[in-house]
Amino acid sequence: MKNILTIFKKEWDRVIKDRRLVITIMILPGLMIFLVYTFIGTAMTSMTTQDVYDIAIVNPQAEFTAIYQPNYEAGTLNVVIVPESAVFGYEQMIDDEEWSLLIVFADSISTYDGSGEKPTVTLYSNPNEISSSDLKSSFVGYLMRYEETLSIDLFGDTTYFHINQTGTEINENQFIGTIIASLIPMLLIMFLFSGAMSIGPESIAGEKERGTIATLLVTPVKRKEIAIGKVLALSILSLISATSSFIGVMFSLPKLLQFGDGVSTDIYQLSDYLMILLVLFSTVFIIVGIISIISAYAKNLKEASTLIMPIYILTILVSVSSMFGNGANSNLILYIIPIYNTVQTLTAILTFDAQALAYLIVTVISNLAFLTAFIFILNKMFNSEKIMFSK
Repeated sequence: MKNILTIFKKEWDRVIKDRRLVITIMILPGLMIFLVYTFIGTAMTSMTTQDVYDIAIVNPQAEFTAIYQPNYEAGTLNVVIVPESAVFGYEQMIDDEEWSLLIVFADSISTYDGSGEKPTVTLYSNPNEISSSDLKSSFVGYLMRYEETLSIDLFGDTTYFHINQTGTEINENQFIGTIIASLIPMLLIMFLFSGAMSIGPESIAGEKERGTIATLLVTPVKRKEIAIGKVLALSILSLISATSSFIGVMFSLPKLLQFGDGVSTDIYQLSDYLMILLVLFSTVFIIVGIISIISAYAKNLKEASTLIMPIYILTILVSVSSMFGNGANSNLILYIIPIYNTVQTLTAILTFDAQALAYLIVTVISNLAFLTAFIFILNKMFNSEKIMFSK
């Protein structure tokens, strides 16, 4: 155990005593994610939100005004009544993105008696401008309700039955958790892998390239202890990096997902966060184990990075599964598959799945079993002169 701690301290000091690595691994991930996602959320809000909508109406109808007006706060609609002769000018303004919407009611709309040619309502908007296009879609809905009102006045109530829509009361926490669960597992896996990639290859492949691994292997320390010490140190450093990224994501989610001022994303208990960290910690061992084996096999850093990249891409593809499907997979057998089990367990925790604890136990046990296998393989590789001293 003493020798393992010595190797652990060696790897830990290599990173901790390098200010650039500390900033890169422990501070920058969370900070950059918070800044980038906050910026994206702000940009999306500014793209889809407009303080005042400009609407020009020819031959306005009081009944129609009563339908759309309650849906907008005071001051958000700038409605002007214009003559038919001004239609072309407002169309030009809409084309130039200087105006939002033009609505033209036919003169006969208030006198139509159900016979002859039906009156027309024309909407002119700019589909290339988001607010104009969205506004048109909203007013098409208001016109349909207005048309229904006029039809009832003209022909009476012709509906055969009423549709009464009821259902389960919305669980706000579960709704938000489902949205978060579609993003967080994928992001955390990416953070874990990228954090391990930034320090893992240097620990083994880097030492092989510089020739310092030879000095370490001839010491009285057992090679199995060297393998365990390196894996443990790299795992904890990678977990710190992932935790930094996780904190950045959680702080930026309200802005990124645009939940609004009245909705809180603080829906998880301490036990939920502890379960998440336990899953991440066991997953770190898997990722570090894979990177360590590849680094031990590679002759230099460049080769190690080249061999790791396909595994990284495959990991991302697996983690994307959190964005599809309806919650966590209920088949416990699948929770023995590395990485996939992490994604599904995180999804279960974040969506308040009743079986989350069972998934967690299977995932952790499975990951620890794979860790044992990885250390065994790594130990065999460390004992192979051909592999460790290959040029």
